[in-house]
Amino acid sequence: MGAEGGKEGGWTTMKIDPEIFEELGVRDPEETKREMAISKRVRQVRKELKGDPGNIDLQLELGRLFIDGADFEGAIKQLRQIISRDRQNGLAYKLLGTAYAMSNHEDEATRELTRASELLAEDPEVHMNLGGVFMLQDMYESAARSFRQVVKVDPMDRLGYANLAAAYDCDKKYDEEIQVLKKILMFSPEDIELRSALSTAYFNSENYDEALNHALCVIELDEKDPQAYCNLGSCYAAQNMVDEAVKAFQTASEIDPDYSLPHTNLGSLYATIGRIEKAIKEFKMATNMNQSDALAWMNLHSCYKEVGRMDDAQEAYK
Repeated sequence: MGAEGGKEGGWTTMKIDPEIFEELGVRDPEETKREMAISKRVRQVRKELKGDPGNIDLQLELGRLFIDGADFEGAIKQLRQIISRDRQNGLAYKLLGTAYAMSNHEDEATRELTRASELLAEDPEVHMNLGGVFMLQDMYESAARSFRQVVKVDPMDRLGYANLAAAYDCDKKYDEEIQVLKKILMFSPEDIELRSALSTAYFNSENYDEALNHALCVIELDEKDPQAYCNLGSCYAAQNMVDEAVKAFQTASEIDPDYSLPHTNLGSLYATIGRIEKAIKEFKMATNMNQSDALAWMNLHSCYKEVGRMDDAQEAYK
C-alpha cells in the first residue's frame, strides 16, 4: 500500500466523529486543541494590551475570544467597557448582542443587536443574529423583517432565505413562505428539505394539488425517505384519494418499520372514514413505537370511546 496524505508507511489518517468521544465519556482532542489555542491567544492579546491599552482592535479581539471560549460573562464585561468609551462602535454592539444571545439573555441581545443593526446596516450577519433572537422570542414578524434585510444586503444568501421562510411558516404566512421557498429553490432545485418544506407550505395553504406535485418531486429525489411518503399520503388523504393515501403510508412503514408517524397518519385516515377498529390497531402500533406520540394517544382515546370501550379509553387518556 502506497503512502497517503504525504505520510510514508501506508498510514491512513482518519477523522473520528466527535460523537464517539461523547459516547466514551472522554473529550474530543480536536476540541481540546481548539480551547488551548484560544487560551494561548487570550494570553497574547492581554500581554499586547499592557503595552497598548487603547488598542480597540485588540480589545474587540479579546471580547471575541471570550465568546469563542464560551466565557460569555467575560465577553460581556469586556465589550461593555469598549461601548462605554465609544458608543458608535457597531462591532462592539454586534459582539455584545451575540454574547447575550449565547448566554440566554434574549432581551439584552435584542437591544444590543438592534443598535448594531443601526450602526452596521450593511452587515448581513447582524441582521441574521437579530432575526435569530426574535425567533427565540416567538416574535416572528420582527424576525421576518430582520431576515428580509439579510437578503436585501446579500441577495445570494441562501441561509437568509431559508430563515425568512421559517419565520413566515411560524407566523402562518404560507403564501409569503411559498414565494421565498420558490426563490431559494432556484439556487438549489434538488434540495430535498426545501422541496419538502414547499410541499408542506402548499398543504398548509390548502393548495393540495401543488402540495402533491412537490411531494412526488421529493420522492423522485429520494425514494427511500419515509417522511416523504408520509407527506405524500397526507396530500392524497386531503383530496379523498384513500387507496393512494393508504399505500403511501404503508410504503413509509415498509421503508422504516420502527417509524411511528405512518401508523399515526394511517390511523387518522381510517378514523376519518369510519374504519374504527383498523384505526385502533394503527394507533396502538404508533404508541407502542413512540410513547410520546400525543396525537396517537389522543386519537386512540377517541376511537375507544367511539366503540364503547370506556376502560381502554381511560387508560389511553392517562
